[in-house]
Amino acid sequence: MASPAALGELLNRLAETLTAMADVTVQQREALREGRLELLQDLFRELQNLGFSAEALENQRVKLSAKLAAQLGCDETLSAICGRLSDDAALPLKAGAGELDMALRKLRSEMQILTSLVDENQRLGGMLIAEWRRLQGMYPSRPGVDFRG
Repeated sequence: MASPAALGELLNRLAETLTAMADVTVQQREALREGRLELLQDLFRELQNLGFSAEALENQRVKLSAKLAAQLGCDETLSAICGRLSDDAALPLKAGAGELDMALRKLRSEMQILTSLVDENQRLGGMLIAEWRRLQGMYPSRPGVDFRG
């Protein structure tokens, strides 16, 4: 039997996982900024594992919400479920939903920052390649002189 407390706990675990994902994203940003590619690869794997965990928790949340909504005879939305519960029973759900919302906002914000940093690095890399090609065409190799290093 599904319970509001179990759903609230699941929401909290999902929020913790998303917060951990946001923290890893911050670490990725710092590793990218510092050029620490070996750490960046480890962080990508960690983020992938956390993503799998979040996906599994989300699937559990959907199933548990559906069971609880069926028991209460309402829609599967948090507001509908809370509307059928006493204030005391709804409190853990509302608290879990608040934590989840904050974690999701933090993760989205960090992902946007990381995306813009990656885009900036990509543009810089393109500019450097274009300049390198221009210089290579400008200074053809001469015997004994090599500008390419």
